[in-house]
Amino acid sequence: MKLFVISYLLLSFITSFKTSAQQVSVGLEPFPPFINEDGTGFAIDMFKAISEQSDLTFNINLMTWARAKRELKAQRIELIGISPKGNETDEYYQYAKELDWLFIATVDLFSKSKNNFDIEKLPTKSIGTLIGNADFFAELSQIPRDKFIEVSNLNQLVKLMNKGRIKTVIFERISMMSTINKLQLPNIHYKKLMMIPATFAVKNTKDGHHLQQKLDSLMSHKNIIKYQERLTSYNELENTGVVNIAQ
Repeated sequence: MKLFVISYLLLSFITSFKTSAQQVSVGLEPFPPFINEDGTGFAIDMFKAISEQSDLTFNINLMTWARAKRELKAQRIELIGISPKGNETDEYYQYAKELDWLFIATVDLFSKSKNNFDIEKLPTKSIGTLIGNADFFAELSQIPRDKFIEVSNLNQLVKLMNKGRIKTVIFERISMMSTINKLQLPNIHYKKLMMIPATFAVKNTKDGHHLQQKLDSLMSHKNIIKYQERLTSYNELENTGVVNIAQ
């Protein structure tokens, strides 16, 4: 009888803990290798580690950055990424609050020909990036917005560049180089454009602020920080060169 009571109390405790666990709905833009299109990646590993050491569980959905922002603004999700820390629009910060935690991302120009790095000579709609990023990159780089064209995913972006239908791509270094490697496309040139801090963002509400504080505390733990250390080698590459294809 005593064993039954103990088992019942233990089961009740576990059930109660699972019920009280905080479910966090997340919208992430694919950002290989941090966030891969198959739902794996450094960030996904990081969220799993957070779940193991806290009462947070994450329901992760992959989507474009434009959609992630719309979903957060409508308060249908609670966490989005990757957010260019301190560099989004004024409207964005009305409904979004970024975490204090960050990592540094390098943004490059990519092309089949180094001649296409002369931006002034490029025609309109010849610079590719992902949906929801053109306004941001145009403002930060002072490149005319009409030179940009947006596409839905990294595979399409790289393939269009490789076929010459897009002259140049502007996007984050690690994501682009990982995709170029996956597609095994040789002789793609890159040139460093800028470095930006990147993070995640929550709803700019009382509940969102509480979630931000909890995540910042958990992400500063040494077992979480180790995931961004894997990215260092990319940021330390030469400022210009040819993307290395692993055989």
